[in-house]
Amino acid sequence: MTERNALIWGANGGIGRAMVQALKADGWDVGAVARGAHRLDELDVPSFDADVAREDDVAAAAMWAARELGEVSLWVYTAGDIKAKSAADTTRSEWDAVMAANVTGAASAVRHSLPVVAAGGHMVFIGAYVERIMLPKMASYAAAKAALDAYVQTLAKEVRDRRITLVRAPAVETAFWDKLPFKLPRGAMSADAVAAAVLKAYNEGQRGVLEL
Repeated sequence: MTERNALIWGANGGIGRAMVQALKADGWDVGAVARGAHRLDELDVPSFDADVAREDDVAAAAMWAARELGEVSLWVYTAGDIKAKSAADTTRSEWDAVMAANVTGAASAVRHSLPVVAAGGHMVFIGAYVERIMLPKMASYAAAKAALDAYVQTLAKEVRDRRITLVRAPAVETAFWDKLPFKLPRGAMSADAVAAAVLKAYNEGQRGVLEL
């Protein structure tokens, strides 16, 4: 299996950027896919500008990764978005944007880039404790993360030659909280801690649901 090559989707987010930094510090070759990929320049890793809500962008990013990295042994989907708005007032476009970033984009990334993941490679998706986010103004986000949870656990039953992990993360200290009408809970995880947990899961051969 190809070692020390990783592909990070959503690399401009808090967890995605932390993953890139942790992997690079550990000696990995990292490819980063993100909207506004130029903002990753200071990390000095190959990057590709793509919006996971756009199928053509995802397909182009997968082709780029194949050329740039060859096969990868670690593939991590960290992309996501959130809209704090009541269920009754959320517009179709707002709903679609949240679903696209959190689950539809993940499915597109799998569809287009699965061949890039080496046999025995590890595919990781950043999810949530869905029951904890079923709060007022969180309907679209909770629905998207519930769908991602179901999607990833089903994918794991179909893709048997790669390790599949769904990370159920608690509140994580990222810029997401700037979009929410709630205070960051005391004891929230850092993005660096999530990245370290993903690396630990990779090194220990973990698969299935990882609860942080």
